[in-house]
Amino acid sequence: MYATLLVLACGLSVSLANNHCSSADAAIVIEQWQQVSSPDAAAQTKLTGGRAVFKKLFEMAPGAKALFTRVNVDNFESPEFNGHIMRVMGGLDVLVNYLEDTATLDSLLAHLASQHAVRAGVTKGAFELMAKVLMGGLPKVVENFNPDAWANCIVPILNGMSAGLSE
Repeated sequence: MYATLLVLACGLSVSLANNHCSSADAAIVIEQWQQVSSPDAAAQTKLTGGRAVFKKLFEMAPGAKALFTRVNVDNFESPEFNGHIMRVMGGLDVLVNYLEDTATLDSLLAHLASQHAVRAGVTKGAFELMAKVLMGGLPKVVENFNPDAWANCIVPILNGMSAGLSE
């Protein structure tokens, strides 16, 4: 019986460990993220970067635009869409900065997953596409971009945000 419990406990800890990136990867991502999201980075810089992310997302999946009508996606300059972009960028900033605090990160991801679960049409595939957009765009703005560390950290974040969604 104890052997069975030990095997189950080890399996659970391995399973949970796969939900987060390593401490070394988290440290790299947090440090590199500061290049694009430090307090010194102007809000306009974050807004411009966010617009580029959504522009690329909509180029890759034009139908995704329909999911953002409530934030006036047809006008990238509108206060509603700019507000949405800043919420997304701010949320990503918070998540990246909590990579080393897995309990808080898990709580944040559960909250974001519940918010996305009530949005009709939002799927896991949309988060996979967002990972591709980020992994394609970040090397253009982050010096010495470490694709392995970023992939190891972004994928668990996006998986956490899309938990419970359909494919």
